[in-house]
Amino acid sequence: MKKRFLALLIGVAVLVACTVTWLPMPSDFVVVTLEAQTLPVTKTVAWDANAASDAITNYVVRLDGTTVGSPVGTTQLVTFTSLGTHTITVIAQNLWGVSLPATLVVNVISPSTPANIRMQ
Repeated sequence: MKKRFLALLIGVAVLVACTVTWLPMPSDFVVVTLEAQTLPVTKTVAWDANAASDAITNYVVRLDGTTVGSPVGTTQLVTFTSLGTHTITVIAQNLWGVSLPATLVVNVISPSTPANIRMQ
């Protein structure tokens, strides 16, 4: 009985390990910090074009899961309305489907507090 349980446990562990190994990961994942003097702040997101052989019809740009544009070019204006961490994804589309997303994580912060304030 113990041997069967151990064999079952090992089988489940192997299955889980294989599943984790085969999960797709984004092709790009970048984290940047944006110091915003005021909100909202608008920035241009840019990326490299796919190869011509990919026959891309357009890209889909999402900010925090909401589509903000579907350009045929490789730039898109994105407006941040709040401080905190935001996720931008770009997906390439052609007639046959879509690519994995390229991901940019943007940490929008307010300016740092001045240090060592004193009288002179």
